[in-house]
Amino acid sequence: MSRRPPLRGDELPLISAPPPGPKSLAAAKRLRRVEGAAIWGGAPPPIVWDRANGSVVEDLDGNRYIDLTSGFGAASLGHAAPEIARAVAGQARRLMQGLGDIHPHAARERLVRQLSKKGGALSSVLLATTGSEAVDLALKTAALATGRRRFVAFEGAYHGQLGLALEATHFPTSPALVMQGGAPRAIHIPYPDRYRCPLKKACDGCDLGCLAEGWKRVEAACDGPDPPGAILVEPVQGRAGVIVPPPEFLPRLAARARERGLVVIYDEILTGAARTGPFWAWETSGLEAAPDLMAAGKGLGGGVAIAALFGTRRLMEVWKKHHPVSGEAPYASTYYAHPLACAGGLAALPLLDATHESAAAVASAFKSALRPLRDHQAVGDIRQSGLLIAIDLVTDRGAKTPDPERAAAVIADLERRGVLAIPGGRAGNIVSFYPSRRIAIPQIEHSVAALGDSLRATA
Repeated sequence: MSRRPPLRGDELPLISAPPPGPKSLAAAKRLRRVEGAAIWGGAPPPIVWDRANGSVVEDLDGNRYIDLTSGFGAASLGHAAPEIARAVAGQARRLMQGLGDIHPHAARERLVRQLSKKGGALSSVLLATTGSEAVDLALKTAALATGRRRFVAFEGAYHGQLGLALEATHFPTSPALVMQGGAPRAIHIPYPDRYRCPLKKACDGCDLGCLAEGWKRVEAACDGPDPPGAILVEPVQGRAGVIVPPPEFLPRLAARARERGLVVIYDEILTGAARTGPFWAWETSGLEAAPDLMAAGKGLGGGVAIAALFGTRRLMEVWKKHHPVSGEAPYASTYYAHPLACAGGLAALPLLDATHESAAAVASAFKSALRPLRDHQAVGDIRQSGLLIAIDLVTDRGAKTPDPERAAAVIADLERRGVLAIPGGRAGNIVSFYPSRRIAIPQIEHSVAALGDSLRATA
């Protein structure tokens, strides 16, 4: 068998076997026999990835794809970024596993110090493995600080599928996952959406009337017997379809929250690490929008499994009051500050800063390439916040009726053309792109041209 040439990462698609090919089908079938059903949805059989580099993924059948998902946004610097790979390999030779919360290691100390500088006033940092773990930790920290178990979140929010993060998530959730005991902890209020107004207003602007209306629920809860102690929000709702609120939303929300003694928590899992432009998406709204706690992850590590909770020192010190009698740490994990993840994170941080201008150029290239598609009869809206992009498909542009069937068909057709995208939106009608900041301009042009072809093919 001939040896395949290495992937450069800037190639265009090459489809030799209509996906999913026979090797992908066979591997998926073998896997499905032994893997728990919780990880399998009702979608058609998937392609099975074999290797990846840059913005290119190759499957078991040798099909080559442009990846516009960057692994749900985690491979922010591209797949197998050489700087990350070298750092992880070097760390593996030095120290591969630590002792969680008991004995720190050198890479943990260096990473936490570097992250502390990124947090600004949120200079106290706790590490986590996943974004939902960081959100769960944020809500626990707020509860310890306020003595209140409930919190405010938003309709359309996605915060993960672990613990309190799952309770905060509004969509998409499986009823089987939400097994709450007692009264629910989350109070969900509308998120400002300038395309589909929660109040059904037909206007070009946004007066944040939905916030005023939703806040009545918050006020009632604050005056009730079981008041909330925190408010959790995404500066841009990602999974819901890149819903970008007006710039005054976060400052106004933070002011209202602090008037009622609520801890302000931002979920920057998807939006952070310079995906939307600034290092943190909330920064576009000014210092008046500054949070008290912030969860980050995904692109922060350039592809390694690392997440973090940032907070003010005053808030994060609340954990000191809750040490177990054994003297152990009140928050612990076997893989806390995993050495390989810390090494990857240390390599990623300076690169995320160094590639800021190229990321802006990539975002601009997508914006220009997508502009002609705005006139397509199936495209209701195209929303973009840096390298978060949503193509909102509708059956009726006037009524803005979501078209999930068309979105699924377009994503499947794109895959056959060698372009990987993911579904989104509360109605499942969004074609989502979360590209790497290192994607090549010809790959952008090819992908958007393929999208136009898919829209025509699925008419």
